[in-house]
Amino acid sequence: MGKSVLLQQVEDLLHREPGTHVIRIDSPPEEATVAGAVCDLAARLGIRNLVPPRMDDLLDRVLGDDATRLVVLIDEADAYVTLGSMVGDFARAWFDKLEATRKQWDSRFNIVFAGGLGLLYLEHELGSGIVSRADPCVLDPFCSDDVADLAVPFREDGRFLDEACMATLVALSGGIPALVTYGLEQLWESASPNVEALKNIFGTFRERHDSFVRAVRASVSRRGRLDAPWRVLEEVRGQAGTVSLESLRDACAPRNEHVAIDYKQALDLLRAAGLVRIEGSMSADPIAAWPIASILNLPEKPASSGEPLERLIQDVCAVLANLHRFGRDFHDGDKLLREEVFSSLIAVGLRLLGWLETDREAIQRAGFTDVKVRLTRPGLDGHVLVEAKIWRGAAYNKDIQRQVDDYRVAETRHGIAVTLGARDEAGWPEDYEASCLAGRCFERLKTPTDLVGRWRVQETDPQGHERRTDHLLVQIPKRR
Repeated sequence: MGKSVLLQQVEDLLHREPGTHVIRIDSPPEEATVAGAVCDLAARLGIRNLVPPRMDDLLDRVLGDDATRLVVLIDEADAYVTLGSMVGDFARAWFDKLEATRKQWDSRFNIVFAGGLGLLYLEHELGSGIVSRADPCVLDPFCSDDVADLAVPFREDGRFLDEACMATLVALSGGIPALVTYGLEQLWESASPNVEALKNIFGTFRERHDSFVRAVRASVSRRGRLDAPWRVLEEVRGQAGTVSLESLRDACAPRNEHVAIDYKQALDLLRAAGLVRIEGSMSADPIAAWPIASILNLPEKPASSGEPLERLIQDVCAVLANLHRFGRDFHDGDKLLREEVFSSLIAVGLRLLGWLETDREAIQRAGFTDVKVRLTRPGLDGHVLVEAKIWRGAAYNKDIQRQVDDYRVAETRHGIAVTLGARDEAGWPEDYEASCLAGRCFERLKTPTDLVGRWRVQETDPQGHERRTDHLLVQIPKRR
């Protein structure tokens, strides 16, 4: 995403160069023939009487005394593929003509074209020379500084977005231009532009804008025609951080698809879609690749357990597993991001899995719990409390069970204590158990995938009611 904006910026810059004539084409010609495309280009350049319509004659007319260079910017190049009587015929003929003209006129005629899967189709299926010889430019997502620049109007309006709010916006949007812009536009209308507002904005995004999510998937994959990029994404999600070349090549092996691509092209597509981040060489083995933190990489399918409470716990574990896989994006220097960022991702992840009544509310006078999930399922009412903490050592974290208990009221059905840390040496689960669960009645449960530990504390409250709390430990890996 961001191709059209980039072309606009390129056009603005080129207009400043003496002797350069630049034209941007944002839609294909009405007549899907080479002659129709030449006539369309001539009309955009203000030439109406080009008969017969030939590229050489057109360039002779344009490149006179006051113009020494013509640059044509073609947006949405994918749209050319489906035009004409036979799919691809017009696109191949027109782009081959552009390539022949480019070689003939050398540096006096340049072409910049933007597209996605259509360009791969032109190169692999139709053998277009211009695509295979083009210099590619993959647009990476916005970084934190880019997002901060876009948020300047808030500061100018006296509504400064604090550090936690900016970090949460980056983590939920993944830096994808459309999602960043959407988040900022929605925040602008909010009476209180803060982390809580972002939870509401992105927690309902998939339901409100499902077509956008489908369009992102369609930009990197076509069911039955080109599924390899989605299989590569699953490999990156599963092996986050170090992905073997063997698994990537296997993911790209032909499986009754019409278009075959290699793993480097698949990774480029996923990078451009804001789904994957790469560090270092794509020829290394393993490749340093991991999924970008965003709502597009949060879990899509809820747990299959039929028991609502256990299903919720499994869904929390699924979201935490993704936090582990996103981990390299969650560090600010040597420290993890603030706890509000992680609790926001947990809350939004649960909403996206169908737990729509997930919020952060004051419970009597106890203050604010991190996340409160209402159990709106047949035969079960009340809510579950989720408390998220960063591991800062035994002295800081030892009271986490008491903090969960302080938030409990009559409608509380369960508690979940989540602790996130950057430690990777052996012994952290044992340290946690010894410091945070000391003197409690608990059992150690099977540790879910990508988590470090899981325990269940069982206690009886002063009124004689049984209460349980699951403790989940997650390691957030550091960038190396």
